[in-house]
Amino acid sequence: MLQEPSFDLPAHALPPRASLVAEPGALPGLRSAIWMGGAHSLRGEPLHPAALETAWLVDCAGDMPRPYRDAAGLHIACVFADLEALVLPSRHILPVVDRLAAAVTAPAAAPAGVYIMCTHGMNRSGLVAGLLLRRLGLDADGAVAAIRAARPGALSNGSFVDLLRRA
Repeated sequence: MLQEPSFDLPAHALPPRASLVAEPGALPGLRSAIWMGGAHSLRGEPLHPAALETAWLVDCAGDMPRPYRDAAGLHIACVFADLEALVLPSRHILPVVDRLAAAVTAPAAAPAGVYIMCTHGMNRSGLVAGLLLRRLGLDADGAVAAIRAARPGALSNGSFVDLLRRA
């Protein structure tokens, strides 16, 4: 797998960046853009707080700077570790994924976008974005392929890939 170049930089040296995973209409009923990225990443498009005003922000690492959290239409903390373990904190992550799935398919009130962010935008954000794609009807291989197409090198955590296959 490719290594995220931001791993070698000091923490907080880079602004948040995100990559588009799915556009509205890409999946049946999808009305919101799904993005994934990192609070400190060289990959993806620069994220500006103004872009979050009509979007939801899911922070999987607790690293998103305060101006981004404050600007978001809704900020959801869903912090968990990037571990090689087959333990899914389902009481923590799955309710967030269910909430996101309901929001992005809502006929009248879907957010403009959902930004699923972690530190470097590779594994934690990939797991949550992948679980969301699965909830929206994509099979496991399709979800993994979509994540890796958007963020090359993402989902290098084999346990997270296994979790997506079992979801």
